[in-house]
Parts: sequence; C-alpha cells; structure tokens
Amino acid sequence: MNKTAEKIHLARVKKNMTTKELGKKCGVTSSYIEQVESGKKIINETIATRILEALGEDRSIISQEAAAKKEVTQKPRPKVKAKVTHESVDFSPSWSGALDNVIRHYPILNAYTKKKVGEKVLPTLDTKIEGYHCDKIALIEVFDASMERYNIFEKDLLTIYLTQDITNDKIYYVEYENKAYVRKLRKEANKKVSFYSSNQTEVVSLDKLKVIGKVIKLERKLD
Repeated sequence: MNKTAEKIHLARVKKNMTTKELGKKCGVTSSYIEQVESGKKIINETIATRILEALGEDRSIISQEAAAKKEVTQKPRPKVKAKVTHESVDFSPSWSGALDNVIRHYPILNAYTKKKVGEKVLPTLDTKIEGYHCDKIALIEVFDASMERYNIFEKDLLTIYLTQDITNDKIYYVEYENKAYVRKLRKEANKKVSFYSSNQTEVVSLDKLKVIGKVIKLERKLD
C-alpha cells in the first residue's frame, strides 16, 4: 500500500464513511475505492486529488509520492530471479509491521491441493474483515465445477471464515474421506449431514466430516 492509499483508507475510517459512500461522493464505484485502499489499483493524480478533497485531506502527499517514484525509476533495478509460489502453506495471514491493523497479506490456496496459487492484500477495520476477526479469515480458489448450481465456478475466489459450526443451507469448505470439497451443508437427525453439490446429495456421518470454514464472500475474475 502506498502512502496515498494508506491516507485515503485511514481518513475514510476516521470519518466513519463506507467505501460506497466515498465512491458515490467522488463519482467512482465502491469496488474501485476498495482496490485503491488495498494497493491493487494504481490511482492517478486526478482521482486521488478528488478523493482526498472529498475527505477534507491535504493533497500535497500526491506530489511528494510522484517525486519519490520519479527518483526510484531513474535508478537501475537489479535483476531478481523469480521464485516458485506454488508451495504448501497453511491458512495463516502474514503481518505487515506497523500496518498490521490496517492491511493483511493472505495466501490464496487451491481448495483441493491447499498449495499457494497467489496472494491478496485485504484492508482491515478494527482487526476485522467482512465483520469477522482477521485471524479467522482464509482465501481459497475453487478447483472444479461441482457447485455451478449454487453460482460457484472454477477459479472463483472464496473468502472463508474458519469455524466448525454448521448453519443449515450455507456453503462450507470441508474435508471428507481425506478429500477437500466446497459444499452446501444441512444437519440431519442422528448426527448426519446432507452434503449438496450441483449433481447429487449425499448423507454422511458428522463424525467423518471435517468442517474447515464457512464461505462468506465470492469474487470472480472477468476474463
């Protein structure tokens, strides 16, 4: 996150303004504001000025940051050998020093292999993301088309709240017989659980089912 993005995020939180409210005030979408604050979107000087003015903030930081970037680009960059990112990891996010109460870096794991396939930076508000504590959040990428009936497709990014509690008719990330699945669950009598996918429904023993977490958000890449 650059200094402008950080300042926008902190100022918006200080004014208790949602990304939707700020976006409407500046003529951009809430998702655009979220991408700017997370550092995913490189904001141009015109829009940055408009946002900072809407927040009543000093915009001099924009020219300072532009000058710093110019100085950096004039220096030759050493070549760095690319690292392989498809490594086995756990669900734990990494902290970001002084900014650990503002942003968190989360690995994106393939839901089937649990290998890292990417990384995403998420802004936090009072150590929460989507209303849940940031330590209980994980990101997985869908690996098949078995949940298309529920509008979940291969390569979709799912935000998971790590919990073992089951709420009926919600989508969960689970393990059953040493295999990982994204499925809709419903608790039945006699410690049984209905296990829904697009094409079939299975009834399995709750004792054999490991609930990893509940799906709380879906994101889709537009090719």
